[in-house]
Amino acid sequence: MVIKGMKRRRVLNSRSSTDGFTLIEILVVVIITGILFAIAAPNWVAFVNQQRVSAARTQVSQAIRNAQSKASRTKVAQAIVFENRIGQSLRYAIVPISDTNAPVVDRTKITTWENIGDASALRLSVAQGDFASPPPLIFNIYGSVITTNLPTAALDQPLYTVTIGTTRSANPRRCVRVTTLLGATEEASDSACPPNRTS
Repeated sequence: MVIKGMKRRRVLNSRSSTDGFTLIEILVVVIITGILFAIAAPNWVAFVNQQRVSAARTQVSQAIRNAQSKASRTKVAQAIVFENRIGQSLRYAIVPISDTNAPVVDRTKITTWENIGDASALRLSVAQGDFASPPPLIFNIYGSVITTNLPTAALDQPLYTVTIGTTRSANPRRCVRVTTLLGATEEASDSACPPNRTS
């Protein structure tokens, strides 16, 4: 009995001294993990950027539809105003317009601003008008687009285009285009969208 117990202790003691991993094995695992992470990281960043830009495009598209439906429902012309403040939030507001013949929107009096996406990673540009304060997109009481405040577009060009992209690269970029006077919208991606303006 005593001999069996001693043998058992020796076996346990010899196992405990060889349990675990060697330093070389741990280093190999760490190096392989680092290599795999280096391969996957750029793809992960691209995936996250695509998700951010797509979510912001969906938000802009929904906001345009909301402005159009609010104009039809309330029988008051509505303008959707976009503001691109570099380094700060991208935002929009839906505001009523009283005079559609000479539509004016005083941005300083708007209190209903809504943020668009993650401002630190996104940039927004409207293909028409000034970069910092583009013209508003205005819908009349029937939900149709009022073009008196918009630059004249060629027949094959959309009436109004909002492009959203990342701050660090040209792609991914997504856009929402208002294509008809009735306010029909379509969404596009990357090369089908105009480049993001920076000024």
